[in-house]
Amino acid sequence: MSTQMLDDDDIWDNKHEKRKKEQQREQRRRRKSLVLILLTLCLFLLVWYVEHNERDAFYVREIDDDVFDPEDGKGGGGGWKRYAVPAHEEKEENECTIDRCHIRDLSLAKFNRKYREKKPVVVTFDTKFDDEEEKNERESDFFYEMNRKENVLKTHGEKTIVLSSANTFSYEKKEVKLKDYLDERGKYLKPVQLHQRADKIWYWFGDNDHDAFGDFFPSFKRTSLIGKKYVPDNASVAYSYGVGGPLSGVPYHIHGPGWSESIYGRKKWFLSPPMFEPVFNGNETAARAAMRFKANGNKAKFKMKTMNMNGKNENNKKKNKNGIDVDKYGNEKKVLACVVHPNQAVYFPDRWWHATLNLDESVFISSFVNY
Repeated sequence: MSTQMLDDDDIWDNKHEKRKKEQQREQRRRRKSLVLILLTLCLFLLVWYVEHNERDAFYVREIDDDVFDPEDGKGGGGGWKRYAVPAHEEKEENECTIDRCHIRDLSLAKFNRKYREKKPVVVTFDTKFDDEEEKNERESDFFYEMNRKENVLKTHGEKTIVLSSANTFSYEKKEVKLKDYLDERGKYLKPVQLHQRADKIWYWFGDNDHDAFGDFFPSFKRTSLIGKKYVPDNASVAYSYGVGGPLSGVPYHIHGPGWSESIYGRKKWFLSPPMFEPVFNGNETAARAAMRFKANGNKAKFKMKTMNMNGKNENNKKKNKNGIDVDKYGNEKKVLACVVHPNQAVYFPDRWWHATLNLDESVFISSFVNY
């Protein structure tokens, strides 16, 4: 009898111990589940915070400002939409690390000596020189009037234009009617979004039909004070007309020398000399690249090279022909950057790496000059 009672007690103790262990395991499982839930929540909040900040940086607000004063060169006007500067550009909008000159103070000889083969420059100009006749001012007014949005639509809206994908080498091309590209209800001129890839964004720059849009280029040639002063009469010049929406642009790329003049709207430029080949993703949007530059103190990563300003190898010498110590920069260097406003033009020397970012609906003409 006593033996049986002892056995029953043992069985009871074993069951109790087993139940206790199961409860402990269940408590551990619950604690682990709770920790996982908390970690997941923290991760979700972190991702939300990062994306929220990025959206803020990408957020652009349309400004009800259709006034363009050629005397102060501020963006807007011509019926083209102007936007508030995105958060990642706000403090930098008026800062410029590229040399700036007024056209009166930059002679042709000084341009050839200091900039043409050496470094970029931003030139500000009025609608006319003080000593020029009133005729040039009338031609300039006519050119700006011609490029008002309503007039571009009225005279050329039914014509076909060629769009390029907004990645480094613009691999893809697409034909659309100009009126569809400029349609406010359409997709082309809307601000670039956080999730978009550069190769999925369509941008009108270059590939112009000079017969269909021939009136723009003769008028520009007659009007451009930059061309009259800095482009030789015997030089071969290729003109490229374009329109881009806010936060559109092109990542780093290179080509020959030239000028880009802003007619309406603002465009931010990023430039690096040939000897510093940047490390970049050709399908990253210009807006995302600008965010990276900003977050890294306006620096970008570069491949190590020992080249002179013309892109020729210096056989690993420490200094190039311009006396620049190439090796001291390591693999990071500040990017030259500047916002180019209407009535301003930027000169980019031969084979300088550059990227562009439109801050408004921007209208521009580039002149590729065979100096």
